[in-house]
Amino acid sequence: MAFTTGLLIFLVPFIATMASSEPLAAVVKGVNDFTLDFYLTTAEKNGPGKNVLVSPLSAALVTAMVHAGAKGVTANEITKGLRFPEDKATLEDGFRALHGVLANTPNVTLEIANRIYLDKTTKMKPDYTKTVTEVHKSDVESADFMHNHESERQTINNWVLKKTHDKIKDLLSPGMVTPATSMVLVNAVYFFGKWKEPFDREQTYDQDFFVSKSKTVKVPMMHLTKTLRYAEIPQLKAKAVELCYANKDVCLQIILPDAKDGLEKMQKQLREGAFDLSNIEFYPTKVQLSMPKFKLEETINIKDVYQKMGMKAMFQPGDADFSGISEEKLVVSEAIQKTFMDVNEEGTEAAAATACVARRKRCVEEPLEIFVDHPFLFRLVHSNSLIFIGSHFEPTVPSEDCAPVEDDVEEQVDSHLNDNPQSDDDRIHHKRSHCEML
Repeated sequence: MAFTTGLLIFLVPFIATMASSEPLAAVVKGVNDFTLDFYLTTAEKNGPGKNVLVSPLSAALVTAMVHAGAKGVTANEITKGLRFPEDKATLEDGFRALHGVLANTPNVTLEIANRIYLDKTTKMKPDYTKTVTEVHKSDVESADFMHNHESERQTINNWVLKKTHDKIKDLLSPGMVTPATSMVLVNAVYFFGKWKEPFDREQTYDQDFFVSKSKTVKVPMMHLTKTLRYAEIPQLKAKAVELCYANKDVCLQIILPDAKDGLEKMQKQLREGAFDLSNIEFYPTKVQLSMPKFKLEETINIKDVYQKMGMKAMFQPGDADFSGISEEKLVVSEAIQKTFMDVNEEGTEAAAATACVARRKRCVEEPLEIFVDHPFLFRLVHSNSLIFIGSHFEPTVPSEDCAPVEDDVEEQVDSHLNDNPQSDDDRIHHKRSHCEML
């Protein structure tokens, strides 16, 4: 039996378009519908009180390349799980248009590159080659995994390192690429954006962040008083504020439960369908915003998440059907996503989406105070399309004297004291993901 391995690594902010393209709109809607399930399933897998950072768009882009060669039940499960349009022409035209939009986003840096490393003994079917090169804009590079798998692993890592401006190092660890590997599909994205209204570093100082009702930790809290887009979400007993980058269509949304310990309840309400986050209705009002700097990094086993979402055949040797890629037998044996996000005074890379709520007018002369001092959900959006989504339970950028405090317990966290201040070069968001097929 021949064995094939496909590896996909990617970093993809999801950018919407203002053009009226029905195929693109269908793909955008599908990814947005997939987003909530992917985020909530990951949060449930991580367990209560754990930070979450995922890029559903990146997962969708990688899976779209796998889906392009899937057949039968395997293809049907992916179509249903990722909410892809069932019509092949609509799906391909939508992704083709999406790549065009991603390549044309002014006033922020957004660089996207796709590449397939194909073992010289493996032959891809012509139709699949056409799809990945024309629809998914991927280059195809010859490789020799059978005889030089370790060298090829380094080659791929170096390519990722270059495409992410030296921010993603050693993405593929030893053992991920083997003599059995026949193809590695890679997608790398570099995104950097500065706030339209930056925070003043001089106004950042330590304040309490509630990690629970009774437990606080000191964090560097940023402060800004400006006219921002604000919303109230009574269905979730929450409020939201939107911070935009130099490109006003790319924004970070902070969704803050009213209760100090309300985030887990809000996640359950979202799972039950209490409110659709794509329907938040923002309106401009003067806001006095206090929010923590934060930096998150996470590794997600997408294989586990996908199987919980009902996509199982692609991971089962007896069921997987990827006969559209090659004559060789193919099964997805591993799928990993890695994410990185840094939010500070000058800019951020993060997750968000849009949602709608009844609006209530506020007095402009009296700024509305929004104090993000307890767990919250965040989303990074472009127009109506989601880039990243996550939840922040535990501070990740501690103050110099960061120590959790409870009513009757003081717990020193010395591991945080050696953290270095964030440099300007660290304000980069990266996401890496790979699917390995044997």
